[in-house]
Amino acid sequence: MAEAIAMPRLGWTMKEGTLVEWLKADGDAVEAGEILFTVESDKALNEIETFSGGILRIPSDVPQPGDTVPVGTLLGYLLQPGEEMPARPVAAPPKVAPAPAPAEPSRSPTSAPAAPVPRRTKTPTISPRARRIAAELGVEWPVLQGSGRTGRIVERDVRAAARSRHLARATLTTEADATELVALRARFKAAQGPAAPTYNHLFAKMTAVALVRHPLGSGRAVHLGLVVDTPDGLVVPVLRDADAKSLAQLAAEARDLTFRARRRTLPPAATKGATFAIANLGLYGIDAFAPMTYQTQGAFLGMGRIAAKPAVYQGQVVPRALMALNLTFDDRVLDSGLAARFLGQMRAFVEQPELWLRE
Repeated sequence: MAEAIAMPRLGWTMKEGTLVEWLKADGDAVEAGEILFTVESDKALNEIETFSGGILRIPSDVPQPGDTVPVGTLLGYLLQPGEEMPARPVAAPPKVAPAPAPAEPSRSPTSAPAAPVPRRTKTPTISPRARRIAAELGVEWPVLQGSGRTGRIVERDVRAAARSRHLARATLTTEADATELVALRARFKAAQGPAAPTYNHLFAKMTAVALVRHPLGSGRAVHLGLVVDTPDGLVVPVLRDADAKSLAQLAAEARDLTFRARRRTLPPAATKGATFAIANLGLYGIDAFAPMTYQTQGAFLGMGRIAAKPAVYQGQVVPRALMALNLTFDDRVLDSGLAARFLGQMRAFVEQPELWLRE
C-alpha cells in the first residue's frame, strides 16, 4: 500500500516548516534509514529519514523546495514496485523520522512503534545535531554504532565516543606586536568602508601563506576551517585551497560561508576536510585560550584580543597593540619544532604585514 510522506512535526510547538530540498529524486529507489529531504524549522535545518523502503514518487501539485507549509501537508509517496500513485492522499500516517530534538526526549507510550533496525550497507545516518557535535569534539562518526531509531547516530553516541578517546594535545603561546596590523586594517577601512577585510580575513590570508612556507604535515592542501559562532553553537566552514586565493577572494568567500552558517543553509560538505583551523575570541575580550584540535585538522590557531599595553619598542617603553597567538596541535602527529617555527612565522607576519600582503 502507498505510504504518504508529509511535512513532519519536529517539535511540540511546530506548526509549519520549509521544504529545503529533496535528497532523492522522483522515481528513485530508497531504503529504510536513508535521508529523503531536508526541512527548516524555526530552530534548525533537519534531515528527514524514512523508516520504510520503496519507490519515491513526488506528484506535480505538491509543495516545491522553498515552500513553507503546515505540518502534515502531503509531500510525496513511497510505493512498492508496480504500485500506482494514488489519486488522493492515503489514510496511512507518514513514515518519515524527524531529526531528534536537542535533548533527545523519550517517546511516549502512545507513539508509533519503532520500525525494525535495517541492515545497513552504507555510511550510517546521523542527526544534524550529532554531526555538529562530532565536528566540535573531533569524533570520526562514520565508525560509530548508532543507538537511535533505525540505527541512527545521535548526540549521546558522539559524546560517549568523545569521553572514551584521549587526545594528546600541546599548546604553544607567543605574544605579537599587532600595531602595524591595526594600522593596515585602518587603511583598508578608510579605502573600502564596510567592504574592508576583517581581522579574521587578514589572519586567514597570512595563515595560508605561513602554511605554504611551513607546512604542518607532508604535502597537505591548505583548507582553512573558520570557527563561526551561530545561534546553534560553533560551526567550522572551510575555505578550500586558501593558499591559491587573494585576500579579496578569501574575504568574499569567508563572508558568504559565515552568512550561510548563521542562516543554517551550509551543505554538510562545506564543513568537511579542513587541514587547519583558526578561531578569534578577541572580539569577546578574551586575551588567550587553548583551542581544541580536531582529528581532521593538523593544528588550530587561536587569536586573542588586541589591546594597548606598555612595551619596549626601539629602546623606549611606549604603548603598543599587543595580542596573544596560541597554536594547539596533536603532538603525536606534528613535530613540536615544526609547530614552533610556524607560530614564529605567524608572529612575524602580524608584526610585519608587508611580508605576506602581496602574496
